[in-house]
Amino acid sequence: MISFENINKPDWKYDLLYTYVSPVFRHIYYKKFYALNTERIPKDEPVVAICNHQNGLTDALGILFTFSKDKRDPVFIARSDIFKRELAAKLLRFLRIMPAFRVRDGGKEKLEENQAIFDKSASILLEKGVVCLFPEAGHEDGYRLGTFKKGFARIAFRAAEMSDFKQDIKIVPFAHHYSSYFGVQHKLMIQTGEPFGISDLYELYKEKPKRAEKILADRSRVIVESMMLNIKDRELYDEYNTLRTIYCENYLKKHNLKSSYFPNNLKANRETVAAIDKLRETNPEKFSELMQQAYTYCRNLEKLHLKDWIFRKKLSVWGFWLRTLLAIVLIPFIIVSFLINVIPFNASTLITRNIKDVMLHSSFHLVIGTLFAYPIWFLIGFITIWATTGIWWLALSFLFILPLSLIVYLRSKILWKKLYNRVRRFRFWFRGNPFFKESVELRKKIVATLDTIVD
Repeated sequence: MISFENINKPDWKYDLLYTYVSPVFRHIYYKKFYALNTERIPKDEPVVAICNHQNGLTDALGILFTFSKDKRDPVFIARSDIFKRELAAKLLRFLRIMPAFRVRDGGKEKLEENQAIFDKSASILLEKGVVCLFPEAGHEDGYRLGTFKKGFARIAFRAAEMSDFKQDIKIVPFAHHYSSYFGVQHKLMIQTGEPFGISDLYELYKEKPKRAEKILADRSRVIVESMMLNIKDRELYDEYNTLRTIYCENYLKKHNLKSSYFPNNLKANRETVAAIDKLRETNPEKFSELMQQAYTYCRNLEKLHLKDWIFRKKLSVWGFWLRTLLAIVLIPFIIVSFLINVIPFNASTLITRNIKDVMLHSSFHLVIGTLFAYPIWFLIGFITIWATTGIWWLALSFLFILPLSLIVYLRSKILWKKLYNRVRRFRFWFRGNPFFKESVELRKKIVATLDTIVD
């Protein structure tokens, strides 16, 4: 078994990797990265960080870089099945990730190993370190929150127990919100909640530990849920998701909130979903009608191969031609950036095709591209240019051009994709496509209904 004894100790190799991945994650992979209210993180106190889990490794990296100003690197706890292969286990250990075992992972023997992990986690806390867990014990496949398991509670109470209940352990809740789970150059927000102690449960824990753990898990889930978008209805998830997407811009305009500031989107989404939930209780008939409209609208978009954003603004001939002209002017830069980045950027695509869990695709793209493909590509480009020209500074300049070209490549892909969809929209409108016409009218009706129920 791999030793986790010094997992939280300084490591220059880890620090070097952190220095490399951090700017790529925050400025290239994501267009905008918001870490809000980080001043709430307690200093020089044991911290158990808990968070919703929706998007694989990117969730953990988001938490890691949220602690950048704190200067404490969290140690993460993940499910044990990803540690099965020795090479994977060594890599995860290097990344400061420890396994959590369950009975189904190997019976009572594994549970004994689990106790060792919990004891190590508790000792990290008593050294005023940070241990981060995702209490759902698995990632959801959308904007929703699963049931909280009690592992983090056991670790917190174990640390308190090891201190003879003299140390109050702080639970710090976090919540992710993504503009999109897939692709790059999207937006990610991580909100830090108010920390809370667990000393009020110490006496109960001494007598009924499982009861105390359950109370802490339930209490924590309520807090995390209050910080995120949680669409509770699994059967009508697509309809709810469509409705909050449609109404977001209208909500922001109604409340004079900047659309460019992504955290405002969370407020808009939460208020919209809450209003729909209330409508379900107060007017079931109107709710059913709204759900049917959302369902039909979703199906029409699928038939048209369009996204909702294409309907948000009126058709503008001048705007269309200006965007087309810009796309044409940028063609030389787009071609160069494409040739430079197409191989490393798409290297992970071959692997993700075989990954059934789509919520892990972004993690593989990030890891394979960031940790492997691009460093190798950097080296190949540097050596090739230096060997062919003999000019070292020209080869060195490639290392600076590559990140810039990547941003151009990513933005140009978005530009051309949007232009393509605008052309399709214009064609559907010009030809009088019945699904397109119905979608336009349905969207107007949906917005009008939501205007009456969303404060």
